[in-house]
Amino acid sequence: MNPIPPPNHKLRYRALGLIKGQLQPVPGSYAQGHLIAEDETEYPATPGRFQLMKRFSYCLESDQSYWFYVQPQPRPGGVLGLGVIKILSLPESQQPEEWPEEEWDLFSPAPEDIEEGFNLRGDVEAADGVLTVTVRRKPQGKKQFPPLTVQLQGFLPGVNTGDFWDLQAERDGHELLLVDGSCLLSRQGQNSEET
Repeated sequence: MNPIPPPNHKLRYRALGLIKGQLQPVPGSYAQGHLIAEDETEYPATPGRFQLMKRFSYCLESDQSYWFYVQPQPRPGGVLGLGVIKILSLPESQQPEEWPEEEWDLFSPAPEDIEEGFNLRGDVEAADGVLTVTVRRKPQGKKQFPPLTVQLQGFLPGVNTGDFWDLQAERDGHELLLVDGSCLLSRQGQNSEET
């Protein structure tokens, strides 16, 4: 089961993933780490929300695995970076016998049948087996954010540039691979809701 919650609006933009791994600190840096996935792929990671700083720092100092809700943040050179937006502990059946008491205060346990995956919702452009998804981001107060552009490897039949799609993907190293998708709005349709 991939417990990525459904969007609260049919046409909401989104770039959200769920991945299991350990956070390791970057020496000499603040609030930066490397998320080491179970397949040992390493991703640059930062807290995506200020409210997450305490939990993010706790994970950097821990040698435990966690489940992370992440936003893909492409970096130069084809590196997939991750903005951590929520952290879950392991399911109760997988937790070590002497789980630190702080864990119960900081993290909710993950569901028992949890699985990795990514959900991208945005305007799609296809070329040469690569899908470019533009995810428009909602302003926060007066602060504006540029659109997030994420690339997936895969093919969508009948895609038109600018169509709004809901896409399921999985990671393979620093690439995201298309698993499934559905068109929610054709190019001539209405505006979508920003994340």
